[in-house]
Amino acid sequence: MRDNVTIAIIAPTQPEDFFDLLWQGVWEATFDLAAFGVDVQNLAARRAHVEEQRRILEALLESRPDAIALSPVHASALNDLIARHVRRGTPVITFHSDAPDSERSAFVRPDLEQAGALAGEVLCKLMHGSGRVLSFPGSPDEFHLAQRYRGLRAVLRRRAAHIQETSHSFEPGALVDEVRKLLRSGERVAGYYVGSEDLVAIAREIEEAARELGVRAPCVGFSNTEQVRPLLESGAVSAVIDESRYQAGYFAVQKAYEAVLKREAGGPVASVQIPATVVCAANACEGADSLGSAFELLIRQRTEILVSYKRSLEEANAKLMALAVTDPLTGLFNRREFEEALEKAVAHARRYGCVTLLAIDLDHFKEVNDRFGHQTGDDVLKAVAQVIQSSCRSTDTCARLGGDEFAVILPHADASAAQVVRRRIEQRIAGAEVATAEGPLAIMLSIGLASVPEDAGSAAELMAAADRAMYQAKQSHHQGVLAMSTQSRNVLFPAK
Repeated sequence: MRDNVTIAIIAPTQPEDFFDLLWQGVWEATFDLAAFGVDVQNLAARRAHVEEQRRILEALLESRPDAIALSPVHASALNDLIARHVRRGTPVITFHSDAPDSERSAFVRPDLEQAGALAGEVLCKLMHGSGRVLSFPGSPDEFHLAQRYRGLRAVLRRRAAHIQETSHSFEPGALVDEVRKLLRSGERVAGYYVGSEDLVAIAREIEEAARELGVRAPCVGFSNTEQVRPLLESGAVSAVIDESRYQAGYFAVQKAYEAVLKREAGGPVASVQIPATVVCAANACEGADSLGSAFELLIRQRTEILVSYKRSLEEANAKLMALAVTDPLTGLFNRREFEEALEKAVAHARRYGCVTLLAIDLDHFKEVNDRFGHQTGDDVLKAVAQVIQSSCRSTDTCARLGGDEFAVILPHADASAAQVVRRRIEQRIAGAEVATAEGPLAIMLSIGLASVPEDAGSAAELMAAADRAMYQAKQSHHQGVLAMSTQSRNVLFPAK
């Protein structure tokens, strides 16, 4: 793949205490992937401004980044632009919030139903398993709010014999007044669920009503922000569900880069759902003698999920790094990794010993593709790669440089030692065949070698010397080097 990859990240910045963690994850991933030539463009948009995100996406149709990671402010309003980018070959990863009906290549988001269910489990324990829940789920048109509420409802339905729920939704401008009236209506409430981003405003009204009426009930919401923490400390909010915004930002960049690699190598990009965790109030156990033990199992379960998730993240990063340095067809190192390894090997050889480079090229490979098709050509390349890899030491660097060109770096090997490897490759290739509809196809290679310090003093000189030796070997082949017959190996293509 190309040395430089540009990824455009589009996400809100306001409110800062909410989105700061998400951007920290983006910046950390940017730092981790910079070594692979990844350039991340941070295209911040104000929160809840669909038109601003539309303008950014429209501008990107002209600049054409390699991938886009988008935290959409609406579940469907940007679907047409997402589709245009994807159809033009630019993968789009939606993250944090989502656009489930769009043509996005993959998503990275909190496990929203699990987060809602976790809120329900916590609330039920705080209520000691009975009573009425007053819920403020937010607009059902907002995808992430609807999914959270779905998870909560699933938990409450299982406890329907002991827990009842009343749901309320208000227009943003009327929220505070309506909540104030509702809390003073005399309805007996054992717990509150706030699924929307209005947790701070609603919790303050709950706290004020508790002071006036002398009745306090547990409140569970979302988003562990600076504004929420004083309410946790005061007990107005009993627990919040943290949906790991940092990890959403980190994975958005990582998955966008993976999409670029997979686009060139082929294959889909796996989506990611991030498990939520619980942040409890410091005084949540006041007046609840069994609450600590009730939470113990729950927190241990969530910790196990996070440990497993961290392991999955490390494995995903390892796979991503492998994709960045290997040729997707053959599994050998790619040109970029080869060139870096060659520079290091030559620098080491100039100080401590020697290194030899094998330059390997298939003869008449174009004719194979023309006659048998590219699938057979790919089979030939994979067969050659297998022979090369099996003929070399684990310390050698075997690479496909592109097309039908291969190379092997043999550290601490002079020309005579390299000749042993060369003969081994030639002998094994002589016994290799690729099946075709017309019979077995035999393969033959041209191999040239050059060494430091005998033939060159730099990586560029070593490459040039090995290439010259390879072309001399190619010119000496006066017979066909690829043969096919259902009964024997006959000359297929005459030497030119």
